[in-house]
Amino acid sequence: MSDHGIGWEQLREIPMLDLAPGDTWVQPAIGSTWSAGPDGRLAGWDHGWHTRPPRGRALTVLSRDGDAITIRSHEGEEKTVTIPRDRDAHVLLVDRPDRCGWTARSDDNTTPPAGTERAALAPAGEVGSHAAALAYTAAMSAAAADTAASLRRTIATMGRRQVGEDAIGHLSAARDQAAVMAGALASAHEVLTKHTAVAEAYAAAPDAGDKNWMSDDAAGRHRAPEPREDTMTPTHPPAGGSPEPPSPGVADLLGYADGDTCHGTDQVASAAGPATSLALMDYGDGNDRWSGGRYVAVGTSPGQWNPVTGAEQPVGEERQQPMAYVAPHLDSAEAEAAAAHLDELADLAEAGHRPPKPTKWGRAAQRLEHLLAGDADLAREKVTIVDDELPVTVRDLLALLRDKAPAAGPSTRRHVPTTAMREAGGDTGVLWMDLVDHDGATRVAVSGVEGEEDPASDYWQPYTAQHTPEQARELATKLRTFAAGAREAARGALYLGDGDEAGYLDWSVRTSDGGRNLEIGAGADAVNFDLNPTQMRELHDALTATITADDFADAPGAYWPKENDARYIDWSDFEYERGFSLQAGDGTRTVSLTLTLKQLQAWRDRLATELAGEGPQ
Repeated sequence: MSDHGIGWEQLREIPMLDLAPGDTWVQPAIGSTWSAGPDGRLAGWDHGWHTRPPRGRALTVLSRDGDAITIRSHEGEEKTVTIPRDRDAHVLLVDRPDRCGWTARSDDNTTPPAGTERAALAPAGEVGSHAAALAYTAAMSAAAADTAASLRRTIATMGRRQVGEDAIGHLSAARDQAAVMAGALASAHEVLTKHTAVAEAYAAAPDAGDKNWMSDDAAGRHRAPEPREDTMTPTHPPAGGSPEPPSPGVADLLGYADGDTCHGTDQVASAAGPATSLALMDYGDGNDRWSGGRYVAVGTSPGQWNPVTGAEQPVGEERQQPMAYVAPHLDSAEAEAAAAHLDELADLAEAGHRPPKPTKWGRAAQRLEHLLAGDADLAREKVTIVDDELPVTVRDLLALLRDKAPAAGPSTRRHVPTTAMREAGGDTGVLWMDLVDHDGATRVAVSGVEGEEDPASDYWQPYTAQHTPEQARELATKLRTFAAGAREAARGALYLGDGDEAGYLDWSVRTSDGGRNLEIGAGADAVNFDLNPTQMRELHDALTATITADDFADAPGAYWPKENDARYIDWSDFEYERGFSLQAGDGTRTVSLTLTLKQLQAWRDRLATELAGEGPQ
């Protein structure tokens, strides 16, 4: 995807239904992160943070017929797509001062009549004429309606992220008031429109009474405005309803997001010990060394930790050489499992569960249990002191320790190992969680350790954050938000390496029939064609047939959307040292690239996720 020269500062978010001929918007690439302010303007980042425009396509509307719009990409490709009306779709518009948008949320599907474009708001003191009042009430009504719509989207997003009911209650009240305001202003505009005839009469008889505004007998002068039916106070969404799709946007509280490797950071304070920090990390789709992936890094460093470089600077020792800390990296499923453990432990703490007072016998037993969990054969070995072997096994020693410090009920210790990162070929770690007693209060302890080391060891003790139940729930909520961001970053595309010449498969663009536009490219070469939902399923099944075959060299490895179709995708050429050589063609152009088995599996798995209804809507 070549640069289109558009910066984040030029963009604002608008409903897709407002697009008009001449409008240009950016369809951001996978991994882009942004946030929209109250006016719809964006602050965001992508690869190159403040030095390059957002990656992706720039699309210009050439014509519009109802909900069908013909668009051209900045690379010259033209196509016609349909604006979906079954969801509140938005686009990132390149704003310009002279823009006259489509009639807002029009159901007429016609070109807007002259005079219906939104007017700039005049200051209240300058509304000194009938024409100015008409323009003012029309613009204010449209602005209030937009405010109500924006609040509806915000409430849905905050509710999905479990923001407190008090905040959502105030926003709901503001939304309702904005909707009532929009209706009242529209009614005022309607009444003023009826006054036009009176104004014309005054123009014909300039001395016919009070001309400060219009006569007190003017129709509707003192009449209470009646709200329009289409701007009545909206009802609250029902409990358990379907909110908007999750936003990929996450916070960057710590300021390490670079739009490339790190897409956001956040932190939860603790009652004792270090805070727990989160980072949404994106390592791409791998190379010949490892498989990459998107992860939620969970760090409990007692110093200042940089999730991008792994550097850890001890607090108060800025002149000291930084250390290295590889915090556990959880995939989206592992992050949600950790969130469930945190909620469970918070429930226990709030229910009055008191962890037993730690003793040296109990701590020793716990350390030994940790060793045995990673090496079952160790239990049968004899205990050795220097060169002397004692007549007891490690299992016997554990029993002696437990006799001195019996376990008081089921263990509250929970852990989530970084299995996905290990399978991808990266550095492993474990996120440990438990209940501890701190100054007579039950806390939720969280420790992010490297490898499979014991969090109770002397080295890792300073890496233990002790959270109140409320803080543990906050951490659980943020883990789920970051897990959603990790899933979102992995959808819609597969990048096969770094740099402009690397190959990619991109199916992020939806088509009017609910399918996808699949683009396969390598460097400057690319082909693309539309696949309907059935064809997407067939492609997924063809990939599965290859992946599950006993011998890849003899497995079926091609897909044609239709019989005798000039379009095709062929990955049947396989060599164990190289992988799959994929070739795709659309009848006029062809492109070739190479995928490893893991990359072919990743493509199939992401298609499966979207076919299951979990992809962007």
